[in-house]
Amino acid sequence: MEGLDPKMVQKLKERVQRELAQRERECIEFWLKEILLIYQKKHSTLEDFKSELRLFIDKMKNRLEILKTKQY
Repeated sequence: MEGLDPKMVQKLKERVQRELAQRERECIEFWLKEILLIYQKKHSTLEDFKSELRLFIDKMKNRLEILKTKQY
């Protein structure tokens, strides 16, 4: 890493950290919104609630598989 300006490297590191934090925040906000919708919904039975929760879990698993196969 000879010839690289230490100030420039530090700025790039900070920028990457900010972008990663922003993306993580957006991801958590998205999934929190999704789970809050399930939580706030009036389920008539525990089975209805479990069924909807299972769909949510399946959505998360599918998204993880997509990310793994695309090598993100």
